[in-house]
Amino acid sequence: MADKKISRSSPLLGAVTQAAVRVSTGLSLPAAHRLGALIGKLMWLFPTRIRSTATVNIDACFPELSASARQRLVRASLVEMGRTFAEAGAMLRWPAEKLRKLEKGVVGEDLLLGAAASQKGAILLVPHLGNWEFLNYFLSERCQLAALYRVPRIAELDAILLAARSRFGSTLIAATPAGIIQVRRELKNGTTVMILPDQEPIRSSGIFAPFFGVSALTMTLVPRLLRKSGASVVLAISERIEGEGFRLHFRAVSSLVSDPNLETATTALNHAVEACIRDFPQQYHWGYKRFKSRPAGEESFYPKRK
Repeated sequence: MADKKISRSSPLLGAVTQAAVRVSTGLSLPAAHRLGALIGKLMWLFPTRIRSTATVNIDACFPELSASARQRLVRASLVEMGRTFAEAGAMLRWPAEKLRKLEKGVVGEDLLLGAAASQKGAILLVPHLGNWEFLNYFLSERCQLAALYRVPRIAELDAILLAARSRFGSTLIAATPAGIIQVRRELKNGTTVMILPDQEPIRSSGIFAPFFGVSALTMTLVPRLLRKSGASVVLAISERIEGEGFRLHFRAVSSLVSDPNLETATTALNHAVEACIRDFPQQYHWGYKRFKSRPAGEESFYPKRK
């Protein structure tokens, strides 16, 4: 899973990020959502790379929608993406007592608690939908939690995220070969391990499987871990309720996700994520280049930067 690119230092970007997080920490959630909506509308109005990526992804994944409906979804998704950015201060710096007030209901909590109680550990699949950072707080109060994460390109951002995400006691594990060994150890100890299943892995750690009917390089880590550990698996979503907070959803995952046939397993994994996205399509992070890698002979999905 580990990315081959090495983190580099950028003190200026780190300082700017720190300042932005510090400023947004002081915003109430309704104010953050209003600011985020403005950011999203600006991303829509100007020919940004993120708008281009979201448009390509949504056109590919929702061919059944009319062109105007797909454009409305692009615009709505950029607004939600802006809200995710504006919520950064709250998610990364607010104390637990303040975050607790943002809980607006839990659907399927029994699935989470049952999986977390397993002596063989649990894998929690968390797609880039809603605000996945809120789950760090919520889960830390309910289970022994570890989270597998991709190390940012900028070293200073890594320090910011590590401090923020570990403040409630969860263990952060970098997606490296050594990190995967640690994940196996955590599962053996009964830990709940959070994994983002819709991140594109390096080619040696994934195979192509359909995602919204499009071939997407998909991690084989999850089915391999499930087969080796016997861990439980649950899918988690943090749905944004505008101006109020978040509703948590925990869903069962097909047993096919641990099938010995990796094509079957990764297809089941993608279908589980896809089903959640179809329920909340505007809250998915469509600005991510999910289809960046292509099977041999296929052209790039995304326009080259000029």
